[in-house]
Amino acid sequence: PREPLPFSVTGRLPTLVELENYALDQWECFLLQLINSSQVEKGTTFSSSMMKTFQRGLLSSRDGEAAKLSENGFQFLLMETNAQLWYIMREYISSAEERGVDPTDLISFLLELSFHTQGAAYSLSTLTEVQRVAIMDLMELGLVKLQQGRKDSWFIPTKLATNLSSSLSDSAASKEGIVVVETNFRLYAYSASKLHCEILRLFSRVEYQLPNL
Repeated sequence: PREPLPFSVTGRLPTLVELENYALDQWECFLLQLINSSQVEKGTTFSSSMMKTFQRGLLSSRDGEAAKLSENGFQFLLMETNAQLWYIMREYISSAEERGVDPTDLISFLLELSFHTQGAAYSLSTLTEVQRVAIMDLMELGLVKLQQGRKDSWFIPTKLATNLSSSLSDSAASKEGIVVVETNFRLYAYSASKLHCEILRLFSRVEYQLPNL
């Protein structure tokens, strides 16, 4: 990994909690785009290269109809976040040549990024042109946060980036469930997430929606 910038250059950096919330928001916004673009907040735009990568194999469209989630797309939504991330990274790398990028450069940069320190600042000026383009795409996914200083600008890896080097089984921590299903198939989901709501809409009829239920 490259050397992080000293505190004298960057000043206060986001805390790990702030970074994790930022990464989660970016990732959820990206997944929302797949399910229901009307739910994505205005002013949020994703690069065409990332959207093409995102849609490959996950959406199916017929002539004159809007693209719909495919069977693979539905399976993708139910994966662990790390498995989703690796799926997107594989598609991103395999489509690199179409964008005129050498896949080996991209793979080596992603591996290097995964060994950076979460929450530390790394100068953008040390990156090659290929790496700069990749960083902008990875920012949209929430893998890095970009900041501008007086003289320098830098990127800060989030937990999503550092998780790239961990195995899928290691990172899959047990989480509390949010869904309760009754024997009459009534379903209750305790969540304030737009993404959770849109996923549930795919296979249930929403009768009531409260602030966190």
